[in-house]
Amino acid sequence: MSSTATGFPDIEKEPMLLLDTTGSMNDETSQTDPTPRRDTLREAIGLLVEHLAAEDSQAGHEAGGGGLRTVTFADGRAIDQGDLSPGNLAERWGDIRWVGGTYIVPGWNTLIDVYQEEFGSRPPNQRPLLLALVITDGEARDTDAFANAIAAASGGVYVAIALIGFGPEHDRALAAYQAIEQRNSHVRVLTFAGETNPRVLADALLRMIA
Repeated sequence: MSSTATGFPDIEKEPMLLLDTTGSMNDETSQTDPTPRRDTLREAIGLLVEHLAAEDSQAGHEAGGGGLRTVTFADGRAIDQGDLSPGNLAERWGDIRWVGGTYIVPGWNTLIDVYQEEFGSRPPNQRPLLLALVITDGEARDTDAFANAIAAASGGVYVAIALIGFGPEHDRALAAYQAIEQRNSHVRVLTFAGETNPRVLADALLRMIA
C-alpha cells in the first residue's frame, strides 16, 4: 500500500512490516501476563492493518483491497507474506511457524528486494519512502551486519524498531538497537517492555510509520 506521509508533506510512502517469528515469540508478554507475545501482537497487528487498509488510497487497485506488506524472519530464513489485510490476517497468521533464532539480515534483504520489485522501475526520486517497521523481542545474532545493511540503504529508507518483551534479553536488545539509532538518523527505536494492551501497541506502531 502507498499513501502520503504525514511527516513528509506531498511525499508518497510505503509502510512495510518486518516481523520476528522466532521461538521467543511464544514466551509470555510480561511478568504479569502469560499471554504469548505472538498472540498479543496478533491483536495489535489486526488493529493496525484495519486502519491502514481503510486509509489505503490505492486499495481499489490492489488484490484483496491492500494492506500491510509483510516479511517474516527466523533462524536465517525470510518469507514474503504479501499484504496482510483484515480479510487474510487470520489465515496468514495461522500458517506462521514460531521457531528458531534471531537472524534479521535475511529478513531485511528480502524486504528490500520486495520494495525494489515493486518500485525499482521508477526513477529514484519518484519512488515512495520505504518506512520499514521492525517488530522483534530480542537482539539479533547479526546485529552488526543489520546496522551495516541499514547504513548502505538509499536515502529514502526509514526504519522504526519496535521492541517487545522484558527482562535482561530485552535490555540487551534495546541497548544494541539504540546504538544503531545513535549512528543513523533514519532509525528510531521504541520499547514496549511488558506492554500487554494490544490497542496501545497498535496506536504506537501506527505513529511509528505515520
